[in-house]
Amino acid sequence: MQPDATQANTEATLSVRGLKKVYQTDGGDVEAVRNLTFDLRAGELACLVGPSGSGKTTLLKCISGLMAPTEGEVLLDGKRVTGPPKKMAVVFQEYGRSLFPWMRVRDNVELPLKNQGVPKGERDRLVDNALEAVGLSHVPRSYPWQLSGGMQQRVAIARAIAYQPEVLLMDEPFAAVDAQTRADLEDLIRVVWKKLGVTVLFVTHDIDESVYLGERVIILSSSPTVIQEDIQIDLPADRDQLNTRSLPRFTELRHHVYEQIQLAKKGHRPAAATSGGAGTE
Repeated sequence: MQPDATQANTEATLSVRGLKKVYQTDGGDVEAVRNLTFDLRAGELACLVGPSGSGKTTLLKCISGLMAPTEGEVLLDGKRVTGPPKKMAVVFQEYGRSLFPWMRVRDNVELPLKNQGVPKGERDRLVDNALEAVGLSHVPRSYPWQLSGGMQQRVAIARAIAYQPEVLLMDEPFAAVDAQTRADLEDLIRVVWKKLGVTVLFVTHDIDESVYLGERVIILSSSPTVIQEDIQIDLPADRDQLNTRSLPRFTELRHHVYEQIQLAKKGHRPAAATSGGAGTE
């Protein structure tokens, strides 16, 4: 079900409006994102999925202010994003490259706060809370290279939440870890999200992960990208890996998202593609 545009806009923390991105190449212009419009309300956890090459990472770079859109705009609390906003944090897939190997866990988490000039007493409190939230209170003096991949990603998440962002963007953050660690990190994200009340936009290529994590799944079309469908996930608020994934409704939702992605791969375009809204068959 597509949210009412007027209501969503008045309640939105993050708004994407008519966003278009065209890359200039030696072979001519390449339209990666055609027309994307959606809102995220305060405290919402939404997942973004789509076919490979559908522009998920391009969209995230535009939202985070790391890349300027060709047309359209991104608004955070009603203010246009023209560069990386202070109220936004990003967790990338390649967590190993985002951590400084010569710095201990605590120092890695503290670094953005230092750069912002946060007083030491406040920094200590925020870092302690973040490490506790991700289950790393016992390794503050370890170096990243001494930790497993899953623990390194927890450090990256701790650094992001210590910054106290209003919006947390996550770009396929669990793609490089094993299945068991991935399940643990999925549950961690839901715990942290509920505890902090942060707005989360979680990009993933994993359909099951999108349905398990999100209150909502935004499905992208093939490139040039529009919204294929925007669906609400009506699963119980309290979820666990065993019981939630066994629910008939989970299976139905997973099937529906998979079906839409397969349609997108075949070039199906939603009825409202010209206006950037979600369409149905």
